[in-house]
Amino acid sequence: MVSSRSVAALALVLAVGLLTVGFVGGTTVVDPDSDGVPPVTELRDGTAVFDADTDGDGLEDGAERRYGTDPTAADTDGDGLDDGAEVSEVGTDPLEADTDGDGLEDGTERRETGTDPTSSDTDGDGLADGDELREYETDPLAVDSDDDGLSDFGELEEYGTAPANPDTDGDGLEDGPEVLEHETEPTVADTDDDGLADGEEVHEYGTEPTTSDTDGDGLSDGAEVNRQDVFPDADPLRTDIYVEADTMERTDLERREVERIVTEFDEAPLENPDGSTGAALHVDLDETIPWDSETDVGDLNEIRAQYFDQQGLGYHYLVIVEDVAGDTSKGNVIGKAGLGTMMVESQSGRDQTGSTAMHELGHSLGLSNTDFEGIDTDEYSFSSYSSVMNYNAPRDYYGFSASGGVGDFDDWGYLDDHMFTPATSFVGSDD
Repeated sequence: MVSSRSVAALALVLAVGLLTVGFVGGTTVVDPDSDGVPPVTELRDGTAVFDADTDGDGLEDGAERRYGTDPTAADTDGDGLDDGAEVSEVGTDPLEADTDGDGLEDGTERRETGTDPTSSDTDGDGLADGDELREYETDPLAVDSDDDGLSDFGELEEYGTAPANPDTDGDGLEDGPEVLEHETEPTVADTDDDGLADGEEVHEYGTEPTTSDTDGDGLSDGAEVNRQDVFPDADPLRTDIYVEADTMERTDLERREVERIVTEFDEAPLENPDGSTGAALHVDLDETIPWDSETDVGDLNEIRAQYFDQQGLGYHYLVIVEDVAGDTSKGNVIGKAGLGTMMVESQSGRDQTGSTAMHELGHSLGLSNTDFEGIDTDEYSFSSYSSVMNYNAPRDYYGFSASGGVGDFDDWGYLDDHMFTPATSFVGSDD
């Protein structure tokens, strides 16, 4: 008779045999849940013998053993994605929380940021997705986060601009147009340092933001716009010339004569950035100074030091005197001038003082005998060199030459290229 202890032992052996070898009535039963893992191994590892996917992550226990994942944990790497989804759907590494090494976990990329967890740079702009979100605050799904025409990477590595701010320097021009269209500095609001922001120059005034003096008249764009107290009616797109004129007691420069000179400049063949021609001559008839019987160059320097109110502000200085000492009438010229300073003898003939003033203004602006031998001589007939700078010009003639023909000289052309403007060292570009 078989004891109960023997029956129990036999049952245990049979159970182990069934689990290990699996022979039941001639049928092989090696893996009850068909997950590829022997029952004894499942019992040992804590997986379910009769459930192929113990942790319910979409990977059977046997597959998890092959991938190296934990068959008892749905998310082996703790990145927020089940192991099965990582392997079968997303293509990420279930053993690595940040598959692409961009600083963002796979689950975060998949569910929150919308980035590709298998590509460290989803938008292909040269910046890792994690850096874009955490360091630069840019959009990892957009190559140009601020839509300014420059890629995020280009802004950071090449131009030094802010990739999340379309106008880094706050000048009214976006970074892209500054670099690609206007050639201005996108990190400096006033590229040419003329007192006007680049955006103002482009959108409001039409001036050139890379050139401080758009019209080339020697006055900065900012000074012409902002210092109307010093330069009334100045236009940064048209040549402006300023003259302070003082008259000695018992002398006169008639307003009519001044207007004739102004008209000559207004009608001059000088091209301006705004498409107009001519120059605006502004003459400030300032004050009357004490009379003297004659005035030489030394006296002129003293007068200039005492009465020239606009010195250092870009003005030429003209004084009408009783008599230019040591000078005699040579044709139409009774005066002296250097760059920026003029002295003219008052004359009784109609328009003669004004004509002489225009001659000396030519010298003050830069015309001299060293540029053309017909200036301040009578070597050329007036018909061959029709200029107030020619001693053969009529005493009441106003005008500079413009033809530049054979044996001639183009006064206006020379001034267009070489016009002298006195120092503006005392002029600020702001109000």
